[in-house]
Amino acid sequence: MVHRIVFVFLIAVPLLSFSQDNFTISGSVKDASSGEELISATIAVKELPGVGVVANDYGFYSLTLKKGTYTIRYQYLGYQTQEVPVELSASRTINIELKPTGRELREVEITADRPDLNVTRVQMGVERLTSKEIKQIPVLFGEQDVLKTLSLLPGVKSAGEGNAGFYVRGGSADQNLILLDEAPVYNASHLLGFFSVFNSDAIKDVTLYKGTMPAEFGGRVSSVLDVKMNDGNSKRRQIRGGIGLLPHDSHLKRRF
Repeated sequence: MVHRIVFVFLIAVPLLSFSQDNFTISGSVKDASSGEELISATIAVKELPGVGVVANDYGFYSLTLKKGTYTIRYQYLGYQTQEVPVELSASRTINIELKPTGRELREVEITADRPDLNVTRVQMGVERLTSKEIKQIPVLFGEQDVLKTLSLLPGVKSAGEGNAGFYVRGGSADQNLILLDEAPVYNASHLLGFFSVFNSDAIKDVTLYKGTMPAEFGGRVSSVLDVKMNDGNSKRRQIRGGIGLLPHDSHLKRRF
């Protein structure tokens, strides 16, 4: 019995001292003008080169450090870098709002030779569309349709007239996993299947995985369509309108 007590004590003391010496800094990184979460913002420690984290899809970050004084650097492309001094003696929550730089980068042309000129990205079979790119596509009846836009990508074919589905590399329409902010969408069409249910004015970006889907996307064998919605402007209210020949497209779309 005594040996068991001594064994538990020897294990508990190092764990207790470890928890007392390490603390966590967490929070969110947002746009100062709109309140939009900044996905994949970089959080680094100035005094510890190579130590840092990247914000997730919701702009949240968590960084665990030992007790001490640090300078936390928040960075995001197109925004002003912000440094925050921190006296870390307990776990803290620091929410940061970065301001846009307000200036354009000069054009830089980089040329180099590489073995395979066809390789443009590390992950294969991924196509990404932003809301600006979707709006540049000519539309029918003034209705911008995300799923119809996907049929213009290589390896993607429309399911036919009167059907908002799509085929990817010979697969069937029910083999595609459609996600809207990580929630599965089982019926992505309306108006007898002529148009999809996605409002292009409320979409942030669209990512289509045509192959080698990440392990987090399970349940389909052909493709994964990941649609991210705009978080909206939390600083001020906006009203955006659209005019089309279809009755369901003539209403005003509000964003908050």
